[in-house]
Amino acid sequence: MNTPTPDGTATVAAPAPVEAEPALDAVSVKALRAPAVRRLLALRAEGRLTRAHVHTTAQCLEVSDRTVWRWLADATATPVTADDPRARHTDRFEITPQVRVLLAYWRGNASAVHRELLARARAAATFDAATGGAVPPSSPPGPARPAVPGGAPPAAVPVLEKVPSLATFLRAVRRDLTAGERAGYRKGPEAARALDVFGKRPRTWRNHVWEGDHVQAPLRVVADAQLVRPYVTWFIDCATKAITGVAVTPGCPSRASILAALRAAVLRTGPYGPIGGDRWRRRGACRWSRCRPRTSTRPRARVTQPTRDGPTSPGQ
Repeated sequence: MNTPTPDGTATVAAPAPVEAEPALDAVSVKALRAPAVRRLLALRAEGRLTRAHVHTTAQCLEVSDRTVWRWLADATATPVTADDPRARHTDRFEITPQVRVLLAYWRGNASAVHRELLARARAAATFDAATGGAVPPSSPPGPARPAVPGGAPPAAVPVLEKVPSLATFLRAVRRDLTAGERAGYRKGPEAARALDVFGKRPRTWRNHVWEGDHVQAPLRVVADAQLVRPYVTWFIDCATKAITGVAVTPGCPSRASILAALRAAVLRTGPYGPIGGDRWRRRGACRWSRCRPRTSTRPRARVTQPTRDGPTSPGQ
């Protein structure tokens, strides 16, 4: 914005300062919380802890000074909280394995499970009041009920010290169970596979494990005056799901296509991009072992470590 001056000239207002981006990402900030709290506790034990230490720690961890003081108080009262200062340490209700069994008996009907837990708690309280603290019965009084379907056998119903409200119980079911698990309780494992990731790999680091596979592309191209469906041979990084190397051939994959994809995965210069490099382990999926070339073991020995075949896909 231009503003006039007494001598008639105009001045241009300086642009607004741009806010500095945080120096650390969220993962690094979370990793530094526990060491920072332990260091502040050590300073307090030595009698050298000051407000400046707390203020500097709060700025680095992007929290308020009051939050750091609360972390120190929690760690002093309960030392185990120093390992994860910002974790929630509340007595909230969580879905236990016993409750999961009830959900399976009731086919995912959370309201029916809550009613059965309430009935079990009332029966145990009544028996405890009548017998003066004896062991509660293994089954609440009442007519026998079928186990499946329509509820669990009485012996499978746990006795909770405090049964939560229906709203709290439903909230815990939504929080602790995935959409696939809830669908699986209602309609079976096939419904769970439609919502959850099937055959999920354990989380590793970049270039720790690669997977190689072949797939026939769902299209036709002209090659040597003939319409053919090309094959794609590729390697992916299991940690980042990035494609490290790929090769497209008009016919069935061979040792040449595998070596071409492997070369594209290892090289990081020119048209091959920054993704790739040397990897610690290579894993073949599907029917990889049937078409893996023996000649590829010699170049692999220079750039990688163990090689093994992975589990096959469902139906193969």
